[in-house]
Amino acid sequence: MTSKPDFLKTVAILLCITPVTAIALTSSVTFYTSSTQVPEGSSVAINQPLTIESGNSKVYMQRGQAMSRIEHTYEPYCYFATKRPKAEMKITATLQPTAFTVVKEYRRRDQTASLPYDVATSVSIGVSIGSGTWLARAEGGPQNLNYYMKLSNDSQSPVTALVCGVYAQPDERGIPTIDEIRTAVGSLATITIAD
Repeated sequence: MTSKPDFLKTVAILLCITPVTAIALTSSVTFYTSSTQVPEGSSVAINQPLTIESGNSKVYMQRGQAMSRIEHTYEPYCYFATKRPKAEMKITATLQPTAFTVVKEYRRRDQTASLPYDVATSVSIGVSIGSGTWLARAEGGPQNLNYYMKLSNDSQSPVTALVCGVYAQPDERGIPTIDEIRTAVGSLATITIAD
């Protein structure tokens, strides 16, 4: 049987080690849910050349302007995701005007587990990690509420998807509406909904 001083020593060690190990437990969890903002068969067109900065694989759009990153944190945004070989990531690329068909669409909440701020939170995370419920308890805070439109066309375009989202509390709002999506892309892109 463990003596009381040994037990307290063990608890003290766990309280010191858990916050240190919890720092390394930053991860991303995704929740998939069906939705229909832009149904399959709809079209998305890039209306003018869009520049992808070196080192990036996306071109962001907010308030109808193209940019290399999101500039207005809590406003809806969109980006064209691309497949760029690693060798091409060192140079600037340009997406040429072209049309795509939406072949799949889905909604996704991207969340990153936050670092613990106090010992009690760390102990809770450490104790429940084996049961898989640790992230559900640490789920608070804003999340990227993204809407994915997988794109396809006949050209050799590197574009794979148009992703539109907003960084917000999921209990306060959902993914961007079609009007918010159109405001984010402005005249840079056109979205035509299939009948």
